Amino acid sequence: MSRSKLILLGVVVVVMIIVGTAAFTVNESEQVVVVQFGKVVRTISDPGLHFKIPVIQEARRFEKRWLEWDGDPNQITTRDKRYIYIDVFARWRIVDPRVFIEKLRDEISAQGRLDDIIDNATRNVVANHNLIEAIRTTNREFVEADEEAALTGKMFGSSDSAQADSAGKTEGEEKPADDNTPTTKEDTSAAVPAAPAAEASKPAPAAPMIDSKKQTESLYHVTQGRKRLTRLILEKASAKTLEMGIELKDVQIKRINYIESVQAKVFDRMISERKRVAEAFRSLGQGRYAEIVGRMDKDLKQIRSEAYRRAQETMGKADAEAANIYAEAYQQDPELYRFLKTMESYGQTVDDTSWLLLTTDSDYARHLRTQKGRVN
Repeated sequence: MSRSKLILLGVVVVVMIIVGTAAFTVNESEQVVVVQFGKVVRTISDPGLHFKIPVIQEARRFEKRWLEWDGDPNQITTRDKRYIYIDVFARWRIVDPRVFIEKLRDEISAQGRLDDIIDNATRNVVANHNLIEAIRTTNREFVEADEEAALTGKMFGSSDSAQADSAGKTEGEEKPADDNTPTTKEDTSAAVPAAPAAEASKPAPAAPMIDSKKQTESLYHVTQGRKRLTRLILEKASAKTLEMGIELKDVQIKRINYIESVQAKVFDRMISERKRVAEAFRSLGQGRYAEIVGRMDKDLKQIRSEAYRRAQETMGKADAEAANIYAEAYQQDPELYRFLKTMESYGQTVDDTSWLLLTTDSDYARHLRTQKGRVN
């Protein structure tokens, strides 16, 4: 090979190396910052083939898509002195690569910086609000559980209360025949004197009542809500991230939980509450059992007393009828009746071990003194 060909080949190789180090491609999902001696020369976000000065300039690639940030749970004390762990996540992207590379250099440093910014913003916002603000979004009504409704008498005892209400009505009050036609009570103006006008005009004193529902609403009233808190966190954090060329798209609360020491107390309170509900159900069941057994005993006594009354009436009628039959039979032969009664009394009073001391003219021994059926 001639000397000229070798020189040409060397020039071609050098040109290829220079072109290979000078040319670079940019994908649709990334943006490139060209750096020369540590300073940003230009930023490229359009996909395609681009060139730079080899050796002197360096192309640093960054994501153009939305990136994920997921922080660690932080312990925060709310305004109402609740000790909680709160876990937050966010989405971010690089909007100004020039500022980003000058302030943070790379995405790893950006993740660490976001940890500080978002955690501080979350801590400041949550610490200035009550726990209910971070949990709930609206003031929707609390739905009473079935067991709570049972404890307040909405499930059990509804028929008994209806019977008590119907039993408590006065005799003079009648049920209206139609909803639009009210019935009137009997005129009792003659029996009851009219009250003085001054006393009648006075309103009856209302008994002080405590509305538990209003108390619950006042205790758990939401003024900001979870959505508003996340927007506040986003606003506070975005003001600082924009200075580093980062745009925060969204910040959301992933999980809120009590700290371990408070969790144990909460679980104990939940267990005691469930036990209280279970005990209330047991007491309701025992009350129902006692009520049913008492009603059964009452019905049984009524049935037995009625059966005993009928049996005594039947026995009395039978005894009366037997007495009438005996009387009619004995009236036909009074002497035979006296003899049979005397023999019956002998059999009831005299046995093998009995001793009787009687006079000879005793009426009781009259038949004993007979011989061959004749009186001496």
